[in-house]
Amino acid sequence: MEKLIFSLVLLLTAKIIYLITGRNRRQIARIPKGMAILCQPPGQRYVVYAVGVFQLLFVAFFLVLYIKDGAPAEARLMWSLLVITSILICMLLIFCGNVAGRDCVYFNSREVRIEKPFRKSRTFQWEEIRKVDGNFDNAVNLYLLDGTKVLTARLGMVNYDVFCDMIKKTCPEKIASYYRSHMYEEPQKCILRYGSEYYLLAAMGIGILLIYMAILVPAAAENSIIQQFLQGDFSQRFTLWFAPVCGVISIVFLVVMLNTNIRYSQEKMTIKYPLHRKHELYWRNIQRIEMAAVEKTEKAEWMKLRLYTREGTYKISFKFLTHGKDEFLSILFMMIQKYGISCMQTDK
Repeated sequence: MEKLIFSLVLLLTAKIIYLITGRNRRQIARIPKGMAILCQPPGQRYVVYAVGVFQLLFVAFFLVLYIKDGAPAEARLMWSLLVITSILICMLLIFCGNVAGRDCVYFNSREVRIEKPFRKSRTFQWEEIRKVDGNFDNAVNLYLLDGTKVLTARLGMVNYDVFCDMIKKTCPEKIASYYRSHMYEEPQKCILRYGSEYYLLAAMGIGILLIYMAILVPAAAENSIIQQFLQGDFSQRFTLWFAPVCGVISIVFLVVMLNTNIRYSQEKMTIKYPLHRKHELYWRNIQRIEMAAVEKTEKAEWMKLRLYTREGTYKISFKFLTHGKDEFLSILFMMIQKYGISCMQTDK
């Protein structure tokens, strides 16, 4: 058994090294000659891989304790289900990370080639791009003549600055002037909320709970679950509590996410937090803004905001509110200039 565990650890270690280095090398090798790549930072994929690997190691740790405890036959079904679920989650996250690695854009001075997972590659000449909007400091969108959005490039992507420079050089000047003069003129309402990755984690936790409930219903009818909880050892109790606790935490987290968002337009923003009433905050009423940043690579990324008004102080954290962050910061900086709002940077 010790040799088997040692072999599994070696295999898992080799897999981690392969995930960290192999996918990145293949992505670089796929770049066409004479073109540059625009893609999400590899570190985001590594986080997805790490979540899958660490949850597998977490289950493996308690599995070792279960085996050393004598592997009671009464808990084998539940432990088998737990191990299978953990392996499937790890495989799913590895698959998601690999799919994210195929979402990229190749470009040069003549064309833009967009690669999407499960879709055919699309190539556009720069002459076909007829409209540009957004903000080069945070995010930029490219459109065709009929208004079809071709691409959204965001700050933080690999070669984002190079891509923006290419847009400025290759797109006609009339498009650039249209972008500068019409940005944010039309009324719009956007939202800042939790990122999609957190909804995925909550769905996984609820899925684990549903699978356990479906499996344990027959056992509950025979009162074997209550018996194991009262008389079972640590490993049996852990298998009984893991899914309910994971599911309840996921449900609570999902409710919190659904009730946490900031909707904003050019006139005002509506801040909604759980167990708090909605607050409507007009841009013109903001007297001072404090911004806390964290250094990432060569650039500073804003993480926290404090908005001061006569009525009170409003705090916004970008640690979890990642969906729509770039668009929110774009209009925030525009409103700072429009209303002459005092802005300062703090350490925390």
